[in-house]
Amino acid sequence: MRTMLRTLVFSLFSIGLGLALLPSVASAQSTIKATVNDQAITSYDVNQRVKLMALFHQKATPKSALDDLIDEAIVQQFATPRKMLPDEAGVNERYAAIAKQVKLPLPQFGKALQQAGVEPETLKKLFRAQMTWATLMRAKIRSQQSNVSEADIQAELAKEGVNMEQATMKEFKLQQIVFVVPKTSPPGSAQRRLGEAEAFRKRFPGCDGSLDLAKSLKGVVVINAGRRDTSQMDTDMADALSSTPAGGTLKPEITDRGVEVIAICSVKEIQSTAGVRAQVEKKLSAAQNQDIEKDFKAELRKNAKIVYN
Repeated sequence: MRTMLRTLVFSLFSIGLGLALLPSVASAQSTIKATVNDQAITSYDVNQRVKLMALFHQKATPKSALDDLIDEAIVQQFATPRKMLPDEAGVNERYAAIAKQVKLPLPQFGKALQQAGVEPETLKKLFRAQMTWATLMRAKIRSQQSNVSEADIQAELAKEGVNMEQATMKEFKLQQIVFVVPKTSPPGSAQRRLGEAEAFRKRFPGCDGSLDLAKSLKGVVVINAGRRDTSQMDTDMADALSSTPAGGTLKPEITDRGVEVIAICSVKEIQSTAGVRAQVEKKLSAAQNQDIEKDFKAELRKNAKIVYN
């Protein structure tokens, strides 16, 4: 997803942002391409998705776009009665984050999208679908026990030719700097705090001085997160920490508590087989999760009434 967003940012810069707003595509001439449990998907919807994926530099045909929109309609219909749809504020926050990356106010960002033939709601619709599916998959995976066995791990280690006697992993001493955003905060508060967190990173004096710096700011909490090794975190986090030197910080992220910055106080290499074993187990679990995702989509499609026109 991050790669897709970076591509979108690049595409919007190349559009020619100073041009006047072009008229949005009229939907009056659109035709119904398919219905999903009587919910219509139109040619306008399909054309919008094709144009959006072009901004991501991803090839999409009308057929592939229609298939994606059908899947998303099924997922939305499944999630709605279970109250598993994303908070609309979260969708808007993600949309605003992209506008911030291209350094445009929200109205001008919307115009840039329209100059590419894409309505802002089309991008929000994609975000909404991705966030809904992620929520459903987390729940689905939690409900199923991992079937990765010790024998599976040993077989994969042997296949990869890992020398367990020389296995090491990194151990990090971490701090969390939380820019608190209360639940009752008005829309846009998280984005404002995101800017404050970025400014904090530029002035970050190291873990020893972070508390004093935080005291000069409003609503900022410093938490000593202790020591964590690469066997205790997901692959993306482990990679991000491993590529950041001691004394550095990771990019701020919006969480349930507000905006969080992770600081790396120290890093050391320790001899351990746990990291290698955890990496192999995560790899095998990820392969299983892909099967769960595929089977879940097939199950949802099987139970849906899809009519192509």
